[in-house]
Amino acid sequence: MIRMLTAFTEEIDDVEVAVSDILGVLDMENCLLANSVGIMHCSSDFTESDVVGAICGRLPFSVVGATTLAAQVPGASSRLGLTLVVLTSGDVKFATGVSAPVEDDMSVPVTDLYGRLTAGLPERPAMLMPFIPFMLNVGGDEFIDKIDELSGGLPAFGTVAISAETDFSNTAVIFDGKFYPASLALIALIGEVNPVFMSVSVDEKNILKQKAVITEMNRNVIERVNDTPALQYLESMGLATNGDVSGLVSMPFVIMLEDGSRLIRACVGATETGGVILCGGAPLNSVLALATLSSEDVVRSTREKVSEALAQAGGRGVLMYSCAARNWALGTKFMAEQEVVDGCIGDSAPYHFVYSGGEIFPAFFADGSVSNQLQNDTMILCIL
Repeated sequence: MIRMLTAFTEEIDDVEVAVSDILGVLDMENCLLANSVGIMHCSSDFTESDVVGAICGRLPFSVVGATTLAAQVPGASSRLGLTLVVLTSGDVKFATGVSAPVEDDMSVPVTDLYGRLTAGLPERPAMLMPFIPFMLNVGGDEFIDKIDELSGGLPAFGTVAISAETDFSNTAVIFDGKFYPASLALIALIGEVNPVFMSVSVDEKNILKQKAVITEMNRNVIERVNDTPALQYLESMGLATNGDVSGLVSMPFVIMLEDGSRLIRACVGATETGGVILCGGAPLNSVLALATLSSEDVVRSTREKVSEALAQAGGRGVLMYSCAARNWALGTKFMAEQEVVDGCIGDSAPYHFVYSGGEIFPAFFADGSVSNQLQNDTMILCIL
């Protein structure tokens, strides 16, 4: 059994006030069980403050997390605040670690981290929680593929760091009070966890009919579509102008694979040579279509999926990551998704709702195998 505790502060300047906001709510003397871990998300403004380090320094357990656009716990939400969720259990154990900085090849840092994380564990972890750095030159799916290889396909649930800056320049992973702009952090859960995973993404009716074939890829960059430079292809459709793809941040790129499955990717920029940068890779010769995502789509799908999760939670805690692109699709009603979450759940279960730069969750197959995915434009949920 895992109990979830939640805390929140908007104090970024006065360290003692921020620490008091968090510790005063957690009531650790009476609420903590034998094993605990913290999950922290905050505005990137906190990277210039001593608050994160001070809070983590006063906690008797490890804290892992990432910067975000906005986060919410019961009764408190903000685009400029800090949230802390504590998972605490008498029987489930937690192991944490952070990698060395990744430059171009993440294989060695991730392999080293996984070895350190699992060394000496009494048994194989039940699941992993990855917190991945936002990097334009390394797609988030490369981290997930490596984690899958090392773990033998353990189910993973987590997020990619994001921030409010238009160039995503101040994103970072959090580990024990410090910010890491180019490192992977992991939580391993060991024991009888019994998680329930859910997700909701692009509706079939919102996928545009015009399709193309990806004819050249370079990691997470689409270089050519239908043998035409990708940026030129988008400009021919009226979706980009003079190299500017900023209008595509909330327009899902739907990658259709040969086995019938789909990858949903967000466009985060363009290269000087006419390539289009995605948050993750896509297979060569896969079919590309674009889709629409309206504020009504976001609100409706969130209400339906959160209500479904609540019916299964039975009072257990719910972790939720929703793509930043879903927030951008809300326009001026940027709090609408968070309002729906709080309205659906109220005080019936503890929860943590966080905006994400990429959503990591497992798909389960009939033969018992697991395939972890990194998607965008998606909301994912984990009941613990």
